[in-house]
Amino acid sequence: MIDSSNLGFTYDGQTFALRDVNVHVNAGEFVCILGGNGSGKSTFAKHINALLAPDEGSMTVDGSDTRDQQALYLIRSTAGMVFQNPDDQLVASLVEDDVAFGPENLGIEPSEIAARVTRSLAEVGLMGFEKHETHALSGGQKQRVAIAGVLAMEPKILILDEASSMLDPRGRKGLIRVCRELHETGLTIVMITHFMEEAAEADRVIVLEEGHVALEGTPGEVLVRTDVLARLNLEVPFACDFSVQLQDLGVDVVPCVHESALIEQLRKAAPAAFPCADGYTVADSATDDGGVLAANGVEAAGVDGDARTADGAVAEHAEREGTPAVCTVAPQKLPPLPRTSVASGTPLIEFDHVSYTYDAAMAKRQQKALKRGKAVTDVQAERAKWGNDPDELWAVRDVSFAVMEGEFLGIAGHTGSGKSTLIQHMNALVRPTMGRVLVDGKDIADKAAAAQARSLVGVVFQYPEHQLFAATVFDDVAFGPRNMGLSEDEVRARVEESLSQVGLSFDDVQEKSPFELSGGQQRRVAFAGVLAMRPRVLVLDEPAAGLDPAARRDFLGMISDLHKQGLTVVMVSHSMDDLARLTDRVLIMKEGEMFCVGTPAEVFIHADELNAIGLGQPCPQRMARKLRDAGMPLDMSVLYDEASLAHEVAARMAAAGSAPAGGEGGAR
Repeated sequence: MIDSSNLGFTYDGQTFALRDVNVHVNAGEFVCILGGNGSGKSTFAKHINALLAPDEGSMTVDGSDTRDQQALYLIRSTAGMVFQNPDDQLVASLVEDDVAFGPENLGIEPSEIAARVTRSLAEVGLMGFEKHETHALSGGQKQRVAIAGVLAMEPKILILDEASSMLDPRGRKGLIRVCRELHETGLTIVMITHFMEEAAEADRVIVLEEGHVALEGTPGEVLVRTDVLARLNLEVPFACDFSVQLQDLGVDVVPCVHESALIEQLRKAAPAAFPCADGYTVADSATDDGGVLAANGVEAAGVDGDARTADGAVAEHAEREGTPAVCTVAPQKLPPLPRTSVASGTPLIEFDHVSYTYDAAMAKRQQKALKRGKAVTDVQAERAKWGNDPDELWAVRDVSFAVMEGEFLGIAGHTGSGKSTLIQHMNALVRPTMGRVLVDGKDIADKAAAAQARSLVGVVFQYPEHQLFAATVFDDVAFGPRNMGLSEDEVRARVEESLSQVGLSFDDVQEKSPFELSGGQQRRVAFAGVLAMRPRVLVLDEPAAGLDPAARRDFLGMISDLHKQGLTVVMVSHSMDDLARLTDRVLIMKEGEMFCVGTPAEVFIHADELNAIGLGQPCPQRMARKLRDAGMPLDMSVLYDEASLAHEVAARMAAAGSAPAGGEGGAR
């Protein structure tokens, strides 16, 4: 279906973005492409649907040469591509018109277009959003519209270029579920991603390095190559990384890709470490991803699983194996989920029963309808899988909490939960429909207080490089200080200081156009522009979205350093691991309301509640839960990090007298 032969391409006629790339993808294959930023992944993807043509070698798609101008229509009908940033792909003001755009250009009959629009929106969990304006959707919802628009064209090849980077954990699981279903129908899928759990679902993995193929093979062959992936600044699946940590602690396991396979190795190596050896603990609910709980392929219901209960899975396994369905691990009572804001210190930003709607008149009519009662339909139940309600007009409802001076507050929530709207209140970009927001003790309803809030609170949006606009880096970073009325000497000092804070050399970049810089450098310049105003609070909306693992680590490390220097930080993120590692407190949003707020240890031990709203847990906590479900009596009231969990498991394996284990294969 896809055949590149000695493919070479250069943007400037000198430096090759791709060189001697030989990739062959069969019809119906699911291939994942990995690589750091700048490795050539997106450039290769754009060759598949002839957005780019080779300078050297050739690319054929379903038998058609991409350099053949007469074949372009056929190729672009065959290969549908979803870009990383949905704003680069949305073309219409209404959701249904955007999804219909591709089929209309293919000359499909109107009745069939309508059917495809309905079907495609259902596949991405956006039923009922047909008449919604695309610009009013959240980033994750926009991404799902873009995916639906490609699916509506019914291509033979689906190309996903970091299409899950804007999605919440439930959205990413939903996308993988859709990909599996489409793959089973024979669709060829090429997925570019930085999420290793997604790569593990593919038939084959290709790793690019500086424009050429560095590794290729099955997930079990490629993703366990921790030495090579580390050199390429790529992550490995959590199960593989955890396997290596266990090896370092003396546990004889083989690195593997899937967590269930690692648990099976541990069970075989030391059965005594799993008191519930012949069954599965059902006191705690099933895993958060609907995956295998433990050995023998027994599955339990999860967010995306089938309809069986965990108890049913145990009974079915017991009946098949002839063992009693008795669970020996007792239930564990966890402390209650913290529902209200409790923190010490001086509040810098206070939300007092804040509600906000983008359509006040419609919201009032909706409230009256809700008072009359409304039945839950099957369509609404389907929407709930994705955390959507197209009839919900209140972006934020009755939210009360405070951001304390000097703290690092994390905000999480499903797509469309109100996170971005919430943080736009923090520097008076929007003002409450009801309630009050106080910044440094002053109500932003007052114009003077709102102006002061914008100097005290710096907001960095998703894709901060889109905030760049000036001809030079110096002028871009200087824009804020100049608008504050500072002298040129002070402006220059602030520009130099802020560029240093984000790890850029003032002398090297000050005269360059920000658009000549790499993507990571552009993002740092955008940060510097906010820091140059010396805000007391830095508010970040998914600051690491779309970055490769190495750039992500550097960027989050920079933010952590700024916090350690005394800056108050508020960060919105879909990564539970980042929030657990970096923040002092975590606020969880659900459907516009504050679901809970507390320390990471108070929040992330509650798997059931987090799974129910589509967020999940940090990887070590998820692994601990799976181990407990498999029979290892771990204390689930503790928030584990990778090191503490590895030491706990290694100690239990040693006490139980572990034997050599076997697994999926692969080498450390």
